[in-house]
Amino acid sequence: MRSNFHIGIIVVLLAAFAAPASWGAGPGVEKLENDAVLLEIDQAHGTFLRYRDKVSGIELAPPRELAENFRLLIPTATEPRNLLLGRKQRLSGMKLDGQTLKLDWKRPLVDEHGAAHNIDVSMRVSLKSAGIEVSCSVQNDSDVSVEEVNYPVIGGFLGMDGKGAGAKVTLMPAPHDAKSFVRPFGDYAVGYPANNMSYVDLAATAHRRGLYFGVHDTLARYKLFRFREAGSKPDSEVFAELCHLPLTKPGQRFEGAPVWLMFHDGDWVAAGKQFYRPWFIDTFGLKTKDNDWIRREGFFQMIMIMLPEGNINYRIDEIPQLARDGLKYGVTSLQIAGWQRGGHDNGYPYYEPDPRLGTWEDLERAIAECHKMGVRVYFFANITVVNLDTEWYKTELKDCGWSSANGADYWVAGWGMGTLAARMGHTTPLMGFYDTSFPAMHNGHLKYFKKLAEVGADGLHLDKTFPGSMNFNPRDSMPPDTALNEGAVRLSKDILEQCNAIHPGFAISFECNLDRFLSYGAATWWAGNMTKAKEVFPELVETVGLYQPYDYFTLNEAVRNGFVIMISPYQFNRSMAEPVWQGLSEYIAEVKKIRDELADIVFYGEHIPADKGILLEQLLPAGVVAQNYRSIPGARRGCIMTNSGSQPAQLRLKEFAGDAGKKCVLYVPGSPPQPLTLPAPIMIAPERLVMIAQPGDAK
Repeated sequence: MRSNFHIGIIVVLLAAFAAPASWGAGPGVEKLENDAVLLEIDQAHGTFLRYRDKVSGIELAPPRELAENFRLLIPTATEPRNLLLGRKQRLSGMKLDGQTLKLDWKRPLVDEHGAAHNIDVSMRVSLKSAGIEVSCSVQNDSDVSVEEVNYPVIGGFLGMDGKGAGAKVTLMPAPHDAKSFVRPFGDYAVGYPANNMSYVDLAATAHRRGLYFGVHDTLARYKLFRFREAGSKPDSEVFAELCHLPLTKPGQRFEGAPVWLMFHDGDWVAAGKQFYRPWFIDTFGLKTKDNDWIRREGFFQMIMIMLPEGNINYRIDEIPQLARDGLKYGVTSLQIAGWQRGGHDNGYPYYEPDPRLGTWEDLERAIAECHKMGVRVYFFANITVVNLDTEWYKTELKDCGWSSANGADYWVAGWGMGTLAARMGHTTPLMGFYDTSFPAMHNGHLKYFKKLAEVGADGLHLDKTFPGSMNFNPRDSMPPDTALNEGAVRLSKDILEQCNAIHPGFAISFECNLDRFLSYGAATWWAGNMTKAKEVFPELVETVGLYQPYDYFTLNEAVRNGFVIMISPYQFNRSMAEPVWQGLSEYIAEVKKIRDELADIVFYGEHIPADKGILLEQLLPAGVVAQNYRSIPGARRGCIMTNSGSQPAQLRLKEFAGDAGKKCVLYVPGSPPQPLTLPAPIMIAPERLVMIAQPGDAK
C-alpha cells in the first residue's frame, strides 16, 4: 500500500512537470482572443480546434478528432509518403507572451509507422487586428530529410458559410473559383510562383465575408496553398495549410514563412489591397511610373537586328535610322533584340555585340545618336537561358543547371525563326534553362549588363524570368525550393542597382508571372501573365505585340485595355517605316497623341466598373466595347470605346455616373478634341476607337 502511494505521487509530480502550467485536468483549451477573432487550441497536442470571426459569426471548427496543427513529410527508402502528424505529438511547452502563443514539440517525434525521429517543431501564433499570424520552424537532427512542412493545418472549410440555402465558399482569384467546396472535395493546391501573388482568398457568399490566406515570405521560394479533405463521408472536412517543400537535410534548420489568416469585408482584390499590398511595398518596394521610364512608354518599337540562324536585318550603325522611323510617328523608345553574339535566341549568355553587326564602340555611337534625337534605347536579354553549344557552357556553366529530381536537365530545346528548318524545330540552337543563383551565372550576366550601361544603354528587357519551381542540382548553395526564383530576383536587383550607379535612370522590363519583379520594373510581358497582380498593383502594365500591317483590331483592343503596344512589323523584322505599314503607323501616331494627353486616366489609372463610369442611354451597339477608367489619385474618369465592326456605330452618352448634365471631351484619332455637354450622341468609325474624358488637367 505504502509503495503504491509513493508511485502515485511520483506519477502526479511527473505529469505536473511535463505539462504547461495553464493545463487543467483533462483535455483543456487555450484561447487567443481579441475584438475581431477567437482561436481555440487544444492544450494536449496543440491542434487548432476553432477559429471564429466575431464580426460575421463564421466558424472554422472541424470534428475534434480530425483537428490538426502541422504535418511533416519525411520519406524513407520504403515509405516515400511517410508522414509525421503534429496532432499525434504531445506538446512539450506552451507559453503565452502578450498576444503571441508559442508552441513546442520536442524530440523524439513519432511518424505514422511508429519510428521516432530527433526532430523539434516550434510554432508561433500571434493575434492581429483582423485575424492571426502563424509561423513554424523545424530543427531536423534525424537521419532523414524533411521534404514537406505543412502548417497551420486549420479545418472546417466545408462549413465556413454555414448550411443555409445561399451558403457557398469560393476560392479566389480565378480560375481557382472553379474548385467547389463540397463533398467529395479531394485535394487542391495553388502554387506560388505561378499564382501572381502570394495569397488566395476564401469568400463566404451568404456571410458576405472573406478569409485572406496570405504568406508573407521575404524569400521567393516555391510553396503551395493546399486544401485537403480528411475524414470519411459524411463527416469529412476540408483543411487549409501552407505547404513548404524545403528538403531540409539532417542537421539543418527550416524557418517557415509567416501565414496570415485575416477575415475581411469585400472581395479578394479588397483583401489584397488591405493586407498584401502594404506588406509587399513595405518589405520589397514597388516600381512606379515616376521612377521607371519604361513604364511610362505606351508604345515602343521592338526589332531583331539578327535572327538565330545568322540572318542580318540591320547592323548596329543602322539603329539610329530605326529610331528615326519610330520617331516620325511619335514613338520615342526602341528595343533592340539579336544584337549580341549569335543573334536573337542564340549565343546566350554572351551579351556582347556580334562581330558581324559591329563593336562596343559602334553601339556607343549609335545609342548617343538616338539620345540626340530624344529616343531611348534598351536591349533584349534572357538571364535564365544558356546556349549549350558555347565554350562558356562547356567549361563552367554546365554545372549551373536546373535539374529534375532524377538529376537530368529539366528542359533542353531551342527557338528558331530565320529559316524554314529552324521554324520546324530541326536546326534550332540548343538551349537550356539555367540557375542564376550560381555565381558564374550571376556575375557573368552582371559584367555584361554593366558594360551596356557604360556605353549608354537606357535599360534591359529580361525575358523568361519565371524559371520554375524546384531545382534539385546538388551543387546549388540555395535550397531546392528557393534557388531558381530567388536567384533571378537577386540578379535583377543587382543589375538595376549597379547599372543605375553607372547610368542613372537605367530601367528594366520583365517577362514574368511573379510579383517580386515589380520591385525592379513595372512594365511586364505579356497581357494575361500579370493580370491578377494588376488588380492589386495598378502601377504595373502588361504588353501586347502588334505584328501585321492591317491589324487595327489588336491595336484598338490593347489601347482600350490599357496595355503597352510593342510595335514589331513583320514579326520583329522591320520598322514602322515599312511602306505597307504606313496606314497603321499613321493611326498609331494619332492614337498615341490622345493617350499621351489622357495618360493619367487611361494608361496610369485603374479600371472601374461600367456603372461607375460613362453611362449610356441605350445598350452598346454590336461590336462596340467600352472600358472605364479612373485616375490615381484624383479620381478623374474616362472611357475608351472600340468598334470592331465594319459599319459606323451610333450611340448616345448619358453622363458620367453621378455627374448629370456636366461636360465631357470626346477624342477621335485625327480630329481635334470636341467638348460635349451630356447627354450627347457620338459616332465610332469601323475598326476605330474613341476616348471620352471628364475635363481637367490630364497631366
